[in-house]
Amino acid sequence: MKLQKLLLKILKISLMFNFMKKYCVFIILFAFSSTINSQEYRKYWNEGKLTWDDFQAKPTKNNPTYLGYVLRYQTDKKVVDDVTYFGVIADAYIDKSLSFVHQNLKDDYHLNYNQVIFNLVEIHKRKLQKRIYTIDNIFDMSPLFSDSKSQLEREVLDFQEEGNYGIQREVTDQWLLKTTEELAASSSFELPDFRKSNWTYGLYGGVDFGFYGDTYSEIFNNTIAMSLGFEFSYKKVFMGLNMSFTNSKLNTDLMDDSLMIPEGEKSTIGLLNGYFGYPVYETKKFRIVPFAGYGVTFFGEVGDQENKQETSAATSIFGVNFDFKNKKTINFTPTFFDVREEGNSYFGARIFMSNSNFNPNLKGYSINIGLSYGIEGRFLSKK
Repeated sequence: MKLQKLLLKILKISLMFNFMKKYCVFIILFAFSSTINSQEYRKYWNEGKLTWDDFQAKPTKNNPTYLGYVLRYQTDKKVVDDVTYFGVIADAYIDKSLSFVHQNLKDDYHLNYNQVIFNLVEIHKRKLQKRIYTIDNIFDMSPLFSDSKSQLEREVLDFQEEGNYGIQREVTDQWLLKTTEELAASSSFELPDFRKSNWTYGLYGGVDFGFYGDTYSEIFNNTIAMSLGFEFSYKKVFMGLNMSFTNSKLNTDLMDDSLMIPEGEKSTIGLLNGYFGYPVYETKKFRIVPFAGYGVTFFGEVGDQENKQETSAATSIFGVNFDFKNKKTINFTPTFFDVREEGNSYFGARIFMSNSNFNPNLKGYSINIGLSYGIEGRFLSKK
């Protein structure tokens, strides 16, 4: 009996699992199809000219023709020439589910009449995008959009009244030619044109693999250090501050002035330095920057005890950075502190040598190979 009950429980669990799996698949498919269907009623200007298939609603008694259009804005992103633009982006489309034309009016002239309105919607969308680039903060969007929408409605009404709502065909032809030429003279998404600051700022972190020479090689083992750096540049001159920390078990006693750490114990190893660099080769994706600088090397006791002893000595460094830059991003809408900025992340590799001299028995150099990940940016402003 116990075996039968166990088998029944296993069967029930299996049936419930299969039901839930099918139910989850159904939900995913339903959500996916709903997303697709929600886009089907829209027609964007770059999808081609209007056709009668774009008029899917039924005509009303009071109005034989109507083109339902939408002008709006949203926070979004666009990728153009491998650059990602973030910010408020203007959008416009025809709502096919709201648009209609009476069967007796379905001819080329009435199609051109509605095409003019479609063209005007696209023109004012592009004008709105240009105006978005000029705002000082995100709170300026609402009045700006209201004004742009009013201008669109005013121009659509001017066209309709001038051509007596499509009756004067020569007026429709003139507006169709004018709006088509205006659209051909601009792009669907006008790229922002801002003044770039001469200063850049950045932050990076990673690891440094250290190999020691001279008397250091007798005292320390090879190490892996945690590294953190801040970097700035003015035009093409790079300036940075780097810190790295690690520790090593001692192969012999470490002695300098009052500091004495016996063989077998561990010593902290720290390096703090500032440096200058200048790129000798740079493309959109890659950069080589030789650098040189000066700093301080620290050796000290490991542990949580108070009054730990430590010693330091001046240190010179020089090396080369190799930066592999990721896709550039531009935030063109002012956000925090009303600023615009451009930037990118990057993977960095560097090799550098540091040299220090504590005393005749404690001097040497380290050759370091570093791997890091960083971000850098610069401020943008209106011209």
